[in-house]
Amino acid sequence: MAVLTLLCAPAQAAPRDGVAAVLSKNVGFYLEAFSAFQAGYGAEVRRFDASKGAPALPPGADIVVAFGARAASQDYPPQADLVYCMSPGHFVSAAGRTGKTVKISMRPSNARLLGKLKQIQPSLKRLTVFWAGTGYSDQMQELRSAGPDHGIEVSLEPVRSAAELPALLRKGLQDMDAFWLPPDPLLISPDTLMIFREFSQGNAIPMYASTRGLAQEGATASVGVSFKTGGAAAAQAVKGLERGEDIPELVFPDALELTLNASAARRCGITFPPEILREAAYLFP
Repeated sequence: MAVLTLLCAPAQAAPRDGVAAVLSKNVGFYLEAFSAFQAGYGAEVRRFDASKGAPALPPGADIVVAFGARAASQDYPPQADLVYCMSPGHFVSAAGRTGKTVKISMRPSNARLLGKLKQIQPSLKRLTVFWAGTGYSDQMQELRSAGPDHGIEVSLEPVRSAAELPALLRKGLQDMDAFWLPPDPLLISPDTLMIFREFSQGNAIPMYASTRGLAQEGATASVGVSFKTGGAAAAQAVKGLERGEDIPELVFPDALELTLNASAARRCGITFPPEILREAAYLFP
């Protein structure tokens, strides 16, 4: 009977060699995003761990999905399409590549971001944005251009060093109703986070961010993209590429993750509207 059961067991589908997934490390959030990717893709995909060295991709791999900056920065065949996510401050150049290069953003589109901030803080009219990574320059200009559609004047403050940050904050104190921090690893450190948090709560100026962790650490709220959502969006991009669709170089996932910090909001004089409280995925006391 055991032999008969074995013979009748359904064969396991072999992974599709045309698509390969590369994780910066085969742990934690990378696995969470990869699991969401594979579920959204609907088929098993081989995965490789970039922390163990350059991945030996199958010869037939024509689409690579990278999770994290280390994975995205590997040397892939230039003819292969590259879809990468969980790499907020890293931007892969399309120069010298014949394959498509698609980045899954870790933040919502400009319209969704500004619209959500306006819902959280209806009085918001002047928003200052701080960032450090040079790859963000064009995106921040686009964010500023989108501001008037939401009744928000967006001011841009590139940060060249942590040492100049206190002066930049003092300079803009009278010209902002709130400030926003993109998912920029070059901007956020324990030192700069302390400076931002003390400025925000000491001057009752709400600080908005893009990750749940920053909301937990003192931002009034974060409006971002979860790792699962990023993985699912990568799956949709891969399926679109397989169908021959023209996928944009930068994809903003539709679903957003809203995180609120009640104590930070109180210090800044913010009362969360009921609909925002209902929508929040996380509410820190």
